[in-house]
Amino acid sequence: MRPGYRNLAAVALIGVAAFLLWKGSPTECRFFPKCLVLQFTHFHCPGCGSLRSLHFLLRGDLAAAWAMNPLTVLLLPGIIFLGTAELLFHRHDFATRIRPVYLWILVAVFILFGILRNLPSFSCLAPH
Repeated sequence: MRPGYRNLAAVALIGVAAFLLWKGSPTECRFFPKCLVLQFTHFHCPGCGSLRSLHFLLRGDLAAAWAMNPLTVLLLPGIIFLGTAELLFHRHDFATRIRPVYLWILVAVFILFGILRNLPSFSCLAPH
C-alpha cells in the first residue's frame, strides 16, 4: 500500500473510532473492551478509565475526562502531535530520534501513576 493511501486509511480508521467513542459510552456499550488488569487483580492500571476519558474529551467535558484518567488528558496532546507529524512528514524513525532517557521517564511516570492511583490517600487518581 502506498504511503498516501496508508495515511488516508489511518485517518479514516481514527475518525471511525472517534465517532464510535463519541456516539456510545464505554460504560454502556458492550462493544468497548474492559480492563483485564482490573478484572483479574482488582487494581487500576495506568490506563484504566482512558476510554471513558477520551469519550468525555470528545464530548467536550474536560472535568469528567480528568476524573476518569488525568494521565490520558495530559499525554493526549503529545500523542496527537507525534501522530500528526508521522502522517504529514512520513517519518518512521521516532524510536531512534527520541532519547532513551525520555522513554525511561515515561515508563517511570506510568509505573508511579499506576501505584499511586491504587493507594487510598490518592484515590482522586482512580477512575470515578
